Amino acid sequence: MRGRQRGQSLVEAAITLPIVLLLALGVTDLGRSFYYREAVTNSVRQALRIAVSSYQHGTADSVCAGTSGGPVAVTLTSPLPPGGGAIGTIANQAALESSKDGTASGSVLAGATLTVTFHCLNGAAVTNATGNGSAPANAGSDAITASISKPMSVITPVLWPMFGTSFPIQVTSSQRVEY
Repeated sequence: MRGRQRGQSLVEAAITLPIVLLLALGVTDLGRSFYYREAVTNSVRQALRIAVSSYQHGTADSVCAGTSGGPVAVTLTSPLPPGGGAIGTIANQAALESSKDGTASGSVLAGATLTVTFHCLNGAAVTNATGNGSAPANAGSDAITASISKPMSVITPVLWPMFGTSFPIQVTSSQRVEY
């Protein structure tokens, strides 16, 4: 009887090893998604801190300078790390918030997209005095809205039919201006 059970542990290991590996990869994907979600959230928060500060009032006014009448919402987009543009300073700070090495190019959000929405009235940025605390969705609001979208690749092949090879992590937040 003992001779027939010789390969039993090998068969058990062959059956359970793939299941254990898939569980480990699934937990790794779950941990990565939490990490990227937190990095995106912190970067959106930092982008808003910069965008609503009185130091960026000139940036907001220059973005709104091409508008007339209103109120109107103007949305600008920048890749992370930024390549310049009207919201380059804001995008740079968002990238630095999640940087691995202290540089914008070392950001874990490389490949993400930052979107910032300013609200304009008569060619100038809406301020606390002119916005009257309207909701961020209202074009006459004195809030600025920032959003970052980052695709996260899935490393567990079993999850590909459900999520594809990547899925977007997107965070949107609004804050009232300080000017």
